[in-house]
Amino acid sequence: MRHRFTVAIVEDNYWIGELLQSYCQQCGLDVISVSADGEQFLKQFGIHLPDIILMDIGLEGDLDGLTVVKTLRLAGYKQKVIMVSGTTNLEHILTAFHELDSVYFLSKPVAMPKFKAAIDKAIAEIQLERSRMTEPPVKHTVTWITVKNQKSHLPISEDSILFIEKENKRLTRIHLINGEQIESSTNLSDILAQSTSHLFSPFKGFLVNLKHVASYSKEGGFPTSRRFLIHLNYTMVKVPLSRDLQKDFANLLKELE
Repeated sequence: MRHRFTVAIVEDNYWIGELLQSYCQQCGLDVISVSADGEQFLKQFGIHLPDIILMDIGLEGDLDGLTVVKTLRLAGYKQKVIMVSGTTNLEHILTAFHELDSVYFLSKPVAMPKFKAAIDKAIAEIQLERSRMTEPPVKHTVTWITVKNQKSHLPISEDSILFIEKENKRLTRIHLINGEQIESSTNLSDILAQSTSHLFSPFKGFLVNLKHVASYSKEGGFPTSRRFLIHLNYTMVKVPLSRDLQKDFANLLKELE
């Protein structure tokens, strides 16, 4: 039986959403979700896991389409994304292709021939990638952590977080595995409340993702120091580890092995 590829539509205009659904049906695709809000789409994404995403840039809520796709990429998702937008902003178009690895950019109003060309390209890439796989892809559950970023709320996948530090009462700095940093006003306790046991507080004012720990060692240069230093993947920065928490930290690392 021929596989029917699945599609998620993220579009805030009802009538354009209806048109895209009609186009999908004509192309033999299964539309498994339609969303107008970027944050709601992210929360439901792990349930649906579509093959292809049709993504508008301007959406309801705090997140635009570019931010939604960037969040998915940071979480490790590689679904084929077709941007659908009326924007003429060259920076947005270049971002969609070069930073977010979109397969196509459809300008509104969308005509059926161009829509089919975009879908055909996405399907061809999916089929090529699947033909090279020796094992089927493993589905995994993503833990989303929502933080306050300026005046909006930004979902971040837990796996994309390297470590977090509380710089002062108002500023929390979140370091991501791709080298980016996000400034937030969300407290560490609120972040921990949304996380799994993989986020650990090794020292006052710090959280570290145990999945990205390379090793740890006693702090050198200070004979009387009671601290250890945590060495992380992706960065040369070392995070302090309290001597009182060293055993708990070591046990948690063993559980991950």
